[in-house]
Order: sequence, then C-alpha cells, then structure tokens
Amino acid sequence: MTPDRDEILLRNALQTGLRPTEIDLWPAVAEALPAGERRQKRRTRALRLAVCLGAPLLLAAGALLGQVKFTNLRTNPRPSFAPENNTGYAIQYDQTAYQLPDELMDSLLAHYNGQHDADGMPPMRTFLSGRNLPPEGPGGRGYDSWADLTEATGLPLVQSDLLDSGTPDDSGFSLIPYSYTIPLPDDWQTFSVEERNAYYKDYNESQWRLAGAWPAGFSVEWDEDTPMYLYPRRVDKLSNGCTIETQAYVLLAAEERPAGTSSTGSRVYYDKKAGFVWEVEEYTTPSGIVALLPRCTSNGKTSPYLNAYAFFEQNGIFYRLEIIPYDGWGQIEDGGEVARAVLKEVLDSIEPAA
Repeated sequence: MTPDRDEILLRNALQTGLRPTEIDLWPAVAEALPAGERRQKRRTRALRLAVCLGAPLLLAAGALLGQVKFTNLRTNPRPSFAPENNTGYAIQYDQTAYQLPDELMDSLLAHYNGQHDADGMPPMRTFLSGRNLPPEGPGGRGYDSWADLTEATGLPLVQSDLLDSGTPDDSGFSLIPYSYTIPLPDDWQTFSVEERNAYYKDYNESQWRLAGAWPAGFSVEWDEDTPMYLYPRRVDKLSNGCTIETQAYVLLAAEERPAGTSSTGSRVYYDKKAGFVWEVEEYTTPSGIVALLPRCTSNGKTSPYLNAYAFFEQNGIFYRLEIIPYDGWGQIEDGGEVARAVLKEVLDSIEPAA
C-alpha cells in the first residue's frame, strides 16, 4: 500500500463506502498501517494571512491562519512535513533563526564539551516536568525571572504581567550538575585533612550554586556540536490556583543558517491516539496575537486535558501554553471549559516584545 492514493481510497471506503456504519473503522486501521516513507521536510515559508476576527471561530482542519496552521492528521494523513503520521494533529509555524550573545554562546559550547565556562559555571543538566517536553542537552541555565532570561538571551520573548504576578512552580524547571566526578589537583596527596575538606566544600558550593529549581530557564537541543534549538520555559501558578506552562521554541543561527533566516517548522501532537477527532478554535488576543486552541470532539469530555493547549507564533518564535486546573483534571463535568476560559485570559495578557 502506498501512503497516498491507496490509503486515501481505503479511508474513503471505510468512512463513506458501500456499507457505512455508525462505528468509524478508519482509526483502528490507520493506527495499524505502516509508516509512510520519510521525505525531506520542505523548508518553504508559510503564507501569512492577516486574520482579525471579533469572536472565536471553529475552522476546518488544515485552514491557514495568520502565523500558524492546524492540520488534522486523521483526515489529512501523511502530509509532506509529517509523512510518517496519520493520526493526531500537527501545528506548522513560521520560525526565524536567532543569534545568541557571544558570551552565552561560548558558555553553551564550553558546557557541551564538559567544561566550566568563563564564569566558572559547570555544565548543568535540566529536569523538566509535564507533557510534550522538549529535548534536553548540555547547557541548560536557570534565571530568577522570565524578564532576566529575556535580557540574558537577547531574544524578543513575549511578556505577561499576569504570569509575572503568579507563583513560580518549583517542579517546572530544575538544574543539577551534569557530572558528579570531583576533579582533584595534582598535589592532592600533599593536602591535609582540613585542606581536603575545604577543597570539597568549595568545589561543591561552586558546582551546586546554580542547581535546584528556577522560576524560568532554558534547555538546549544540539545538532552534533552545534546548538540547534533553545527552549525557554516557565511554569506559574496563578492566584486562582491554575497552573500555566509556557514553552517557547527558538531556532538558533548556525553556519548554514545565518541569523534572520526564515523557515517553516512543525510539531505533531497525539499521533498515537488514532480514535481522537479534532477541530481547532482560532483566538485573536487584544494585542493581535493569533492563537490556535485544538479541541478533541471525540474524547474531550472525559479527557479534558486534551483541550488544554494553545499555540501561537510571535517574531518567528513558536509558543505552546498548557493549563492545569487548581484541582487537576479530576473535575470533568464541564469538559475543561472553565480552564480553557482561564487559558484565554492568559493569552489576553500576553504582549509582544517591545
């Protein structure tokens, strides 16, 4: 079976063929099909449409929006940017390559090579909690605030007074030293017991001075010895008890990808959940940000966490927001609609970089 014409014919036969049934047979078949042939991603820039709507609108799968595009992989399987996927949904977005400050880039490269940087900071390993987490590699770093992270990286990250007023969640972003091996000086054998204890104390303090939980931070994804993506992250608990996870995806400049280079990125979600049916709500914030809020119409009532995400792009940086109600997802009577309304309040508070 080919992943295009034959698969489409089979899907049509199962869904609207000679013997249609109330039970949709396609999901079970789709999940069992072999993965399609992997094709090289097309690096064409997504078309930008100026969309400004006064109220949310439910759009058909695959509709192109202002900065991001939603594709229902269940009804539009194996697109060129995700040829191995025929379930779940994909988000396409515009992305721009950014150059980090030289000092920060030198620090990342030192940590990749297992060395302390110029400030004496050791390589740190990031620990993240949540779903759909980005890759973690050497070079993670924590900051006292999202504003400090923005200043240190020089990136045009969006800001939110509402999130800044919340309480950082200690489980959202943590660091520990990448290595527990303690290097000993050449004259170690000449040290007295007191000198050895002092050495251990000083070394451990230098290693662990930046360890632990941070209100904000980033992890790094590497392409061999080159940092490819920076993943700024914050997790905040609002005064109403809801927790908001903000995850940014920043493409970094490289020799073959100079700063300012534009391309199209994509990410796939819930690709293993063949039976789920999706639609997407477009939401435009007062500042003009166009966000996509996917909704599961087949299982969203009993699993409202499926409806807890928002996606948008700003200044060539992709963002994913997730909300968790104050009491978790134990209360499902409203299908997560109250939590989804709070998510929109957070979106309304977001301002593009000045």
